[in-house]
Amino acid sequence: MPVDLASIGVTGISAMEAELAIAESNIANASNPNYSAESVNLAALADANGNGAGVSVLGVQRSQAPFVDGEINAQSSTQSFNQAFTQIETLAQSLIAPTDGNDLAKAFQNMMNAFTSLSASPQNTTLRTGAITAAASFASNLQAVSAGLQSNAANALSQIGTLVSQVNTLSGQIAALNSELQGVQSGGGAALLDQRDALINQLANLIGAIADSNGNVSVGGLPLVSGTTALTLETTGSGANLGIAVSLPQGTLPVQTNQIGGTIGGRFASAESLSQLQANIDQYGSSVATAINGVYQKGYGLDGSTGNQLFLISGPGGGSIAINPAVTPQNFAAAATARGIPGDGSNASAIAALASAQGIDSSFPDSNAVQAFTQIQSQFGTNLQAAQTQLQQASSTLQSLQQLKSSITGVSLNDQLTKLTQFQEALEAAGRAVQAANDITTFLVQQL
Repeated sequence: MPVDLASIGVTGISAMEAELAIAESNIANASNPNYSAESVNLAALADANGNGAGVSVLGVQRSQAPFVDGEINAQSSTQSFNQAFTQIETLAQSLIAPTDGNDLAKAFQNMMNAFTSLSASPQNTTLRTGAITAAASFASNLQAVSAGLQSNAANALSQIGTLVSQVNTLSGQIAALNSELQGVQSGGGAALLDQRDALINQLANLIGAIADSNGNVSVGGLPLVSGTTALTLETTGSGANLGIAVSLPQGTLPVQTNQIGGTIGGRFASAESLSQLQANIDQYGSSVATAINGVYQKGYGLDGSTGNQLFLISGPGGGSIAINPAVTPQNFAAAATARGIPGDGSNASAIAALASAQGIDSSFPDSNAVQAFTQIQSQFGTNLQAAQTQLQQASSTLQSLQQLKSSITGVSLNDQLTKLTQFQEALEAAGRAVQAANDITTFLVQQL
């Protein structure tokens, strides 16, 4: 049976042209982190007798490492979560543990020292003024810390709406790519798959999204992209009650914020952490102020007044505690009786004794006020350190995974340059084969 030499050669030319195009594309994208090396999928052609009849280009396939991709997305989510968390928490650390050491515990101790000094010289106007000033300093320090924590918690949530909009944009793009990929023949769509993988990784960074091999994406166990359909996330509530929900035709389905990863999850976690820290600080400050007032109101001023309060407590928050503006050096209740012995500073001494009293803050029944605040600081520092450690571990693991993926799906320039030479030689050989077939045909025609 005659062999169509020219046709066989032409299939070789087509195959090598495809190989050259892919090799050039690989080389051009060698530094593109979102590109997976591609290769041409070839198949041998056979004639009716099963003999070789050339080569067919079936399509283009890309190198894949789906398990590694999944791990990269998981570690990207963890890294972004802890990065957002630690950035916000570090700002709060400067409020409760300033580098100059002038924290609430120091303000409390200064106040107690002022009461101790006053108890020894209760007639001294300067010491009376100093005690009032120290108490006012404690109150203003407490106000600043409480307000600062509240502000930081609010700032942590302030960008959630913008980030959710970014999530919706990415989800829509993934759904559009899924639609395009449905129209691609088997063995094609490598570039589209690279684009989709990059978008999924961005979603993992933003919100801890998880995706399957078909491009279906979920967040916190709820669907976000299903085939060619992208659902929409929306924010619900406001302030400390801010949340996220998936918008469905029949209504909204809330996403549990503690199930969210990425930057958004880190911001929610930080806001919750700071709100709890503020509650602890507020309780601490309120407990101290209440304990001092309980002793202070039993004392007497130089003018004989009694039953007064040193601190005004207008609410449960630390920001609601302030020095009583009616307190003056003259009516400061340092004495225990209205007409006590000269130099009576026993009430000021009783207030100073609160420095060593345990259980002023009921959350720390075995600790005095300074120890209680130190424990609040310590717990916060432990949580921050844990997040910093997790951030370092995730970053290190992510780097290793990216290197592993590069070794599997990345472009080796040396390999591609070698293939480029081989394909060029094969193309030249195929061209010569076609030329030879044409020469033979011409010769045979001339012999007729």
